[in-house]
Amino acid sequence: MSDLSFLDFEGLVTRAVVDPAAEREVHRRFGTSAAILVVDFTGMVRRTDARGIVYALGRARAAEAAMALTGTRVKRVADTVFALYTSPFDALEDALSAHRRLRALMHSSDDPIHACIGLGFGPMLVIPGHDCFGAEVNRAFVLGEDVAKGGETLVTPEFLAAIGSLPEGVGAYRAPEEREAEPGFAFHVVSDYRDAAAAATPG
Repeated sequence: MSDLSFLDFEGLVTRAVVDPAAEREVHRRFGTSAAILVVDFTGMVRRTDARGIVYALGRARAAEAAMALTGTRVKRVADTVFALYTSPFDALEDALSAHRRLRALMHSSDDPIHACIGLGFGPMLVIPGHDCFGAEVNRAFVLGEDVAKGGETLVTPEFLAAIGSLPEGVGAYRAPEEREAEPGFAFHVVSDYRDAAAAATPG
């Protein structure tokens, strides 16, 4: 049996093509089950074209800071952020709270920026502080990066099943077929009714 302890993630993945033991070592060393939150921000291309990449990145970084995500950030690609959570419930509450904070900050802004969030849950490979891989990572990325509109939280069926009962005042409905045609898989749209209820309650 060859010694695999000296190989890093990339080395193990390369070896795994011809060595099943290396594949097992990848899962042993880097495998976990977690909730993944992927957030992208609206208007990146427009801001870059109008004001330059430094301004656009600065706006995205300010929005990210305002969201105050509590998950473990794995990586950032341009204006897209990947964060991990042990609990899918915590990931959902963080996403909804982040939307709320960002809306409050952007209420009077002349260049508002909004978050597009995708959530997934399941087995994945995690290289702490560097990257993560898995079917649910892929789906959450597609939902956050390509499908979600500004202010939306979209979740995979696996995420919804893992969370069990949604928080009181929060609902989720299956996306219509025409929307599901874009990513090519089923997903749900989450709605947070608590803000509307709070606004309607006399002070």
